[in-house]
Amino acid sequence: MFAATPISKLEHPHYLETYDQYMASYRDKEFVILEIGIAEGDSLYFWRDNFPKATIIGVDINPFQAEDDSGRIHTYQGKQQDLKLLDEIAARHAPDGFDVIVDDGSHIGHYTRQTFWHIMKNHIKTDGLYFIEDWGTGYWPQYQDGKYYKERKVGPTFLENTFESIGKIGFVQNNDFLRKVSSRLEFYSMKKNFSSHQNGMVGFVKELVDEAGIADATDERFGKGPQRKSMFKSMEISVGHVVIKRSEH
Repeated sequence: MFAATPISKLEHPHYLETYDQYMASYRDKEFVILEIGIAEGDSLYFWRDNFPKATIIGVDINPFQAEDDSGRIHTYQGKQQDLKLLDEIAARHAPDGFDVIVDDGSHIGHYTRQTFWHIMKNHIKTDGLYFIEDWGTGYWPQYQDGKYYKERKVGPTFLENTFESIGKIGFVQNNDFLRKVSSRLEFYSMKKNFSSHQNGMVGFVKELVDEAGIADATDERFGKGPQRKSMFKSMEISVGHVVIKRSEH
């Protein structure tokens, strides 16, 4: 179990389980972690105390000076969507790429998205881990880019029910041709598009699902080529938390 747990992570205990699961092998390794959004610095001290060989970089829109004698914590002031700043930090501290990214910054889909794709394409190692916290803000209408969630009915369409009923009529069941036509019409009348919540961070996370499936989406036999592999080796989505492992560059 991690020592000196930050208050913010105590509010979401399964976050700690996820970090423990994915980062246990980092305990005694030298690596570079970038955390976006550091508030009072609790997480920076958390990484320092639990990973004694880690170089810890923090970025926040507000100024912050860490109380740190180890010399392993470095902080910068700036917006997470300041891609030039991210380039400068990477060149200084992780020229070969970051090992771990934790985005606990704006929780705004537009900004988080810019940061994510820039780092994923340019500044993370193969097998590097990218954690995104608190993506559920997209369901909050009080949040800048959030909106109320509308639950949608699950079940067969009107046409599905109609053709199923037709298929049960005696003379249709007894006629091989009519039975096949009824079954085919029922199949084609099923719902194929599942419209869902797309606001803010929620919409961004669903974009990540597309990247995870991009090899199928671009398969020239079935999708729209040219085919390419996903940038993700794996992706795990849990309540408020996303973890992505970078595939081979």
